[in-house]
Amino acid sequence: MVMHHGIKLRHLRAFLTVADTGSVTAAADRIGVSQPALSKTLSELQTMLDGTLLERSGRRTTLSPIGERFRRHALQALQHLDAGADAISLPRRTERVSVGVLPTVAGRFFPEAALDYSKLRPNIVIRTETGPHAYLLDRLRAGAIDLMVGRMPASSEMPGLSFDWLYDEDIVLAARANHPLLEISPRDAIARSSLVIPPKGAIIRRAVDEYLLSLGITEPDIRIETVSLAMASQILAASDMLWFISRGVIDRELKRGTLSTFHIDVPYLSGAVGTTRRNEGQQEPNLAELLDVLHKLARNRVQTNGS
Repeated sequence: MVMHHGIKLRHLRAFLTVADTGSVTAAADRIGVSQPALSKTLSELQTMLDGTLLERSGRRTTLSPIGERFRRHALQALQHLDAGADAISLPRRTERVSVGVLPTVAGRFFPEAALDYSKLRPNIVIRTETGPHAYLLDRLRAGAIDLMVGRMPASSEMPGLSFDWLYDEDIVLAARANHPLLEISPRDAIARSSLVIPPKGAIIRRAVDEYLLSLGITEPDIRIETVSLAMASQILAASDMLWFISRGVIDRELKRGTLSTFHIDVPYLSGAVGTTRRNEGQQEPNLAELLDVLHKLARNRVQTNGS
């Protein structure tokens, strides 16, 4: 049988909506037409197909056996038409900024900035990447990301790049909140404990190594190397290990009281956190606005902390 040339998309959509809702009245409301107009459309379809597609069953409208078979094919036909329309339509241009996020800002600072920016520019997608410091620097130089947010790179890593300071942050020695050694000195606690420290290549690793040497601890009991909060928080909760990490990584856990820190007053364990980007001529407006949001949030952070 060849389909009647008079069948239109409106006939198919009307029929499928009634089949979906089980009511001509509900279907008319969904489509946004009057009930008499929808009934007329359905009548035209059944006449052109020379068959009864719909039947009354109490207050509901149900499909006849013929209607059940026709529904499957009508649904597939509309799905194919919609897919065809999508295939030939021009892709919508989506603007985005790509940001490399280091662990020290990934836990709280950057998520807050991302939320503020998304309210300011809801049409912009923020694409983030996480990973080791060296990896993100390589991604930045290659143009794969527009910006890196985290600890300041070493001076040897800065040619062709520029760094903008946001705030200073210290490296802390963290433990679970009820750790039995919290009341003794950091040196004695380290000497008596197994450690979790940042891996080689993490920008804060050198400062941690220098601090351990300054305490005269040349062979610390290092068991795990990570800057991952998800991993280290579980390790600390289930053991007496201690963790050297940037305060920003565990900021939320410290406020919740699940982790605590030892008192360490060493200036070189504090370092700059900020944004690193390529030295280029004109700055993209989207990136400039994100930088403004980051600086505003950093100022509020410094004021709140009394720094």
